[in-house]
Amino acid sequence: MSISPPEAPPYPTTPEDDHENEETSASAYAEILSFQWCFGFNKDLPVLNLSINNTKKIFFVASQIGVLYDFANNRQQLLIGHRNNITCCCISNDKRWLCTADSGRDCTIIIWDTITGLPNQTYFDVINGTGAVAFSNDAKYLATMSQQAPQIMSIWDWTAESDRPLCALELRNDYSNQHYLQFNSRQSSQLVSNSTTQVIFYEWSHENGINYYDPELSERTFNTPREKLGYLTQSVFLLHPTRVVTGTTTGKLVLWDCKTNGNAFEMNKKQTNEIKQNDLSRQSTKMVDNRELTRDTLKSSTSTRSGTLSSRKSSAKTNEQSDQDDEEKTEKQVTFIEPPEKTNVKKTDERSEFSSMNKRAFKLCEPQRKAITVLVATNDLVVTGDSDGVIRFFDQELKLRMWFEHFRVGPIQSISFTYTTSDYASPYMPSNLAHKHNESTLAQPPFSSFDFTISSSHAVIAHVTQSGQQISIIKRDSSTAIYALDTHPFDHKLCFANASGRLQLWDYQQKTIITSVQHTHDNAITQLRYNHNASFIAVGYANGQLTLCDALSLESILKAPFHYAKTTIIFIEFSQTSTYLATAEDDYTVSVYRQNLNSEDMYTFLGRYRAHYKPIQALFFGLTPDDHQPILITIGADHILAEYDLNESEIDHLALKPSTRIEQIAEPMSACYYPSSLTKESFIITINNEYKYKLYNSSTKMCRKTILGPTFGSPLRKIGILPKLDEDSNEEYIYFMTTDKIGLQRLPLTGNPYDQMAIIAHPNRVSDVRSSYDGQYLFTSGGLDNVVHMLRVNPEVLQAQAQLGGKDLIPFYKLLEGGREGEIFREMQELFYYSQLRYQDINRFDRREITAKIPLSEIPFVMRALGYYPTEQEIDDMLNEVKFSTYVDTNTYVENIDLNDFIKLYINHRPAFGLNPSDLYHAFSAIANQWDPGNGQPQMNRENLLYLLQQYGEHINDYEMADCLSNLLHLNNESTEMFDTMNAEDACQFIENQLPEYVTIQTFMEDLLKMPSQYVDQVMFSVKAQQRHRSSIAFPKEKKNQYSTEQQKQQQQQHQHQQHPQQVQQRLRSAMTSTTRSTTSASNDS
Repeated sequence: MSISPPEAPPYPTTPEDDHENEETSASAYAEILSFQWCFGFNKDLPVLNLSINNTKKIFFVASQIGVLYDFANNRQQLLIGHRNNITCCCISNDKRWLCTADSGRDCTIIIWDTITGLPNQTYFDVINGTGAVAFSNDAKYLATMSQQAPQIMSIWDWTAESDRPLCALELRNDYSNQHYLQFNSRQSSQLVSNSTTQVIFYEWSHENGINYYDPELSERTFNTPREKLGYLTQSVFLLHPTRVVTGTTTGKLVLWDCKTNGNAFEMNKKQTNEIKQNDLSRQSTKMVDNRELTRDTLKSSTSTRSGTLSSRKSSAKTNEQSDQDDEEKTEKQVTFIEPPEKTNVKKTDERSEFSSMNKRAFKLCEPQRKAITVLVATNDLVVTGDSDGVIRFFDQELKLRMWFEHFRVGPIQSISFTYTTSDYASPYMPSNLAHKHNESTLAQPPFSSFDFTISSSHAVIAHVTQSGQQISIIKRDSSTAIYALDTHPFDHKLCFANASGRLQLWDYQQKTIITSVQHTHDNAITQLRYNHNASFIAVGYANGQLTLCDALSLESILKAPFHYAKTTIIFIEFSQTSTYLATAEDDYTVSVYRQNLNSEDMYTFLGRYRAHYKPIQALFFGLTPDDHQPILITIGADHILAEYDLNESEIDHLALKPSTRIEQIAEPMSACYYPSSLTKESFIITINNEYKYKLYNSSTKMCRKTILGPTFGSPLRKIGILPKLDEDSNEEYIYFMTTDKIGLQRLPLTGNPYDQMAIIAHPNRVSDVRSSYDGQYLFTSGGLDNVVHMLRVNPEVLQAQAQLGGKDLIPFYKLLEGGREGEIFREMQELFYYSQLRYQDINRFDRREITAKIPLSEIPFVMRALGYYPTEQEIDDMLNEVKFSTYVDTNTYVENIDLNDFIKLYINHRPAFGLNPSDLYHAFSAIANQWDPGNGQPQMNRENLLYLLQQYGEHINDYEMADCLSNLLHLNNESTEMFDTMNAEDACQFIENQLPEYVTIQTFMEDLLKMPSQYVDQVMFSVKAQQRHRSSIAFPKEKKNQYSTEQQKQQQQQHQHQQHPQQVQQRLRSAMTSTTRSTTSASNDS
């Protein structure tokens, strides 16, 4: 019996679950950062030729963006509309309509007008995503194949207003993933698809839905082993009315034809009586107009397909009949279950034995030995492209007409022909060229073909003209992941490198490539950095090598690369005048080099230092505030800020100043220097994984301010200061990067949510982001998608949004539950009043003066009353933030805070998404030392819980522990007088009496934390799910006894441990007694 999760009110969700609030305005996001150009493309998807007659235009995919590229004029028109990476595309026969589709959350299918570049039809939330698409010859119908299992083949009339397909069919999982789909160019009711091992033929109609046939193609079909037969790649229809050809990875072509001969087919095609279906390889579905296509509908369709769905409890006669069919045919018989309820699928056990789509593997030929990667048909020719880069043209009888092996662009990924109108006169072919085509012993007409484009797995796109005699390279981009990029410090140049060691230098204003150099093939480039005057570029590799390259030729200028690092270089930075060069490696180390002005060696290695025990998150140079000497700072995931003393460093001796722990719990993600134009102090700004900016004084390292940061789905991974667009402007901005987005943040930081915006840059992952020297553009690399995006910065949009969001406290009121009229705001007002009474002594009876401010000492109590329980360190940060807020300007401390400032303080410091019960469950499970054998709950004994609470984290003594327990258990009134006379032994005894011997997660949440029952039920549901998962793990029979014995031993050990808790108690008492004595003496002295 399945257990359904309990219903509960919405709890503060994590950013990964809060999908609705990630983007507030798609139209606004399209303007703040507008895509301008795409460097690179997805080499695994086909490049479509959009050329008509003598025009030169192609389409390719760059991550989630479709690109219409006029390669004659070097212009790109970007088609932006997908949230995920585009997974498939197709073009209509007349090159007018383009379809793109993706797979993932919020997946879409979009049909574009290639003339205007605007979407004409969009289908949202397509079930299981889309893995293959195809237009019919007249472009009226669109066929789609879902990408995720179970695969669904759908037929859409995209010119109609309906947002549902005409008919749909769910395929069996044993067909493997169908990755290719194609219409019959002469009959829109016929299609073919194939996976690596199975070809499926379809025929559909409005009345009967989709029928499909799955003929067998195995080793016994042609008595050929699989390694010689190969795996299937693509399929196309021939001009013959019943023939289809499929390519394989061993260079073979499989010819398919209908099972009956042509005469029998013509004679029986007009018969109205259909024969009872015995071949279980045909199935049918139909969509009803008034029923929505949902996942449940498709599940029901699975069990009611016509002719193929038979009950598993079928009669013996049916089984005998199936056995007889197995002897007569080679097709595999598959049985399904029929549901008793009525569905929207046509239910019939009849089929036409003489259907032209009821095919069999008729012939196997081997025109070549290399894998056929592309198979297309154009006019009366069949064209193949193979893994050797050779293109072959065959006639309809699969006789070779022409081949081209001189292109040398790599394994062919796509072939697409130019569309020629009937009134277009092709250029005159020279007579000598025609004569060259006729150099053969047999008389034949001269070979000619339309112009076509090809793309290869080496990320090369080429245009072939004059029937294959002339080839021009359109693009030669990166075929591997791009991780490293950097921009010129004072020119319109962009340099990026890929994982195969190729560097490219572009003029991003003219959109032309300047230099392309191939370095080592087996060593990925992970970092690039220009020096201050762009005389050279530092290049870091995955194996730890570091070299310097000329900024124009991209050739190395060192005799030999530096190889002091042992692992991947993840950061490279130059000091302000390039006197020092520093790198951070993947093994948490930092390497520093010093420039040599009077030596052939440009830089001398000073040393390496491992100041962190977790990954380094930021590395940057700065200047000392007194003498303006260069300093190097690193910040790690271990919460440590390390500062290196470069002036005291010598060769083989890298000096390190005392380190500072800047975070207590959160993990720093990135850091940089705060703009000096906004403040008189020198600040370092950091961003952590709890979505909080923090400003630290660069000298004292004191946290001076905490601000709520952007919450766009994932924590910020990198921040940087955007160069000023206008030197006369006072506007400053931070550009940032999350997992898949980039955005802008206005300065100064206030926590206003309308001061920030973000867009999706790379759906899978943004690898790095850089700004141009003038702040007009941002450049992002997508890593594995092999693409670099160029985006224009439009800060006016962000300014307009900030004005529309409201002034003063209006934006902050919207961050409070219920706004200014809500319960939280009213509670703040009441607590402000009560806090003043508390501060002036609640038991006074004389006249009091109530003001609009409260003293700083009351801030922690009001925060806790509002449900936010800060640590002692967080309390100090809050008090320092208010206390020193005006010290630089007025040289005085702030001792009080009003309600308006308190609201900002509360919003900026409280957790961005609250406490999730699942987080509490995982934390408790991590420290629990055993499991309850009865219900599978994580639990720990009382002594271990007290030991963890007192020995780890912030220090807490026995009096504070007893006070906390009395508050949690509502024993304040009973134990107030007892605390005044309590000694250490009494406090220990009080704690032991209030806590049970074993504390489970349910006891911890219900009795101690007093969490609502619905959230406890949610956690208990997770506990039961984990228990079922553990119980479902099957142990081998021969190990069951051994496992039982070990379990008994563990239980005995636990029992023995439970019999002697006094030793642990005595240890805790002694520890608490010493703490109590020191605390008591200190309190007595005071």
